[in-house]
Amino acid sequence: MKYLDLKLLITLILVLVYVLSANSQEFLTTENFKSKIAKDIVAVEFWVEWNKTNEFSEFIELNDCEKYRLDIAEYPDLQAKYEVTCIPTVIIFESGEEKDRFKANIMFELDADKKDVQKSIDKIMLAKFN
Repeated sequence: MKYLDLKLLITLILVLVYVLSANSQEFLTTENFKSKIAKDIVAVEFWVEWNKTNEFSEFIELNDCEKYRLDIAEYPDLQAKYEVTCIPTVIIFESGEEKDRFKANIMFELDADKKDVQKSIDKIMLAKFN
């Protein structure tokens, strides 16, 4: 009986680790930024820890793109390079080229929702077939 309990516990732990890692958000750095956005369609949320309450909460739910976050407090060089003047800002890249941008309002809240951002991603995706 103890062997079955241990086996069940190990299985549950493995499932939990898998679920948590599948939903974890990958963060970009100066070192990996260029290679990560060079992929097909990529959404990057530029944000900062002190404004975490206003992060784009639906970001992880976007479809048909890779999703990354970049903490501008840690990488101000990338904030300057991409001229991010407010946070959060979501930039959609296709093969390394900026295609669309969604910026925060004066309250540091994104002026777009998942539907708006997904519409942009879908438009880029459909353009590949034209």
